[in-house]
Amino acid sequence: MTIRERIDAFWSGERPDCIPYTIYWNEWRHTADDPAWHELYRQGLGVTWYLRSFTSTVRDVVTEDVTVEEGGSKLRRQVRRSPAGEIVTTWEDGWRQKYFLETPEDYRVLTDIIERTTVVPAYEDYRAKAEALPPWGIAIPELWRTPLQQIQVDFAGLENFSYHLIEYEEEVRALYDALLRQFRRITEIVAAGPGRYVSNLENFMANTLGPDRFREFIVPVYEECFPVLHAAGKLVGCHYDGQLAVCRDLIARAPIDLIESLTPPPEGDLTLAQARAAWPDKLFWSNLNVSCYELPPAELRELVLQRVAEAAPDGRRLAFEVSEQYPANWKQSMPVVLAALQETRR
Repeated sequence: MTIRERIDAFWSGERPDCIPYTIYWNEWRHTADDPAWHELYRQGLGVTWYLRSFTSTVRDVVTEDVTVEEGGSKLRRQVRRSPAGEIVTTWEDGWRQKYFLETPEDYRVLTDIIERTTVVPAYEDYRAKAEALPPWGIAIPELWRTPLQQIQVDFAGLENFSYHLIEYEEEVRALYDALLRQFRRITEIVAAGPGRYVSNLENFMANTLGPDRFREFIVPVYEECFPVLHAAGKLVGCHYDGQLAVCRDLIARAPIDLIESLTPPPEGDLTLAQARAAWPDKLFWSNLNVSCYELPPAELRELVLQRVAEAAPDGRRLAFEVSEQYPANWKQSMPVVLAALQETRR
């Protein structure tokens, strides 16, 4: 099988010839020109590209985005202005320093911007990018995050968000409602577009939200929107890369087909055996902890095979990936993973 055939069998819940292994485009791109990758492709490695089958236009909103070099650092500042006011976010060397949302007024401005945004299909652009991928490239339609996750991850940041839920509840809920209307539209577009598997890039960690908020704000979005995708014949996966145990029962009942970037301890709090016991029918696209790649080859091989035994004793419903942190010793360690997975061949 090719990597695309393996992934397709994995998505189907069937048994591929061996457990698939992939790496995110944004992790791989730093050294993409290194010829050493070609041997890994030959051994079965795939690269995943998350592509949008939708685009957006914004009415009466101006964006200014400026990057300068200062003191050896790259400083970026983005300002968005609408008739309701302006919001500002900044980065230093790619790391966010200031989020858009800090005051109730910031929430009102961003809500106004979202309401001025029109989302439309971009199917031809998606297809052109997907068809241009190399044979070891895998195109995946991106659904983006559900509304509360957008606020937490993209607009407020975890610390601010935790206060805003209490202090600015009215403004948080107004922005949530605007983002939900937009998310419904995105769901409709993605459902009617290309691709079989859809990625909901949630970046959800249960310890930052808790089961009550998850039940109130996130599960209803899944229950409303994911059946639209299912009716179009698509699978839906959620990027859950952290601790999940306190929400395991809610996740079990949610209409999620695949848990992606599922990471065992110490970053996560469920082993693959515990995850499989909690979610017997869900597909797992599991991230190997970056510390695992530092193990001696024999121990890394044993760890990979142990995780296969825990999550996929029948060789089904499991793939591995590099999704969270690029292993510095990839030339030495990733071939060990690929060789171990070859041992799972039928």
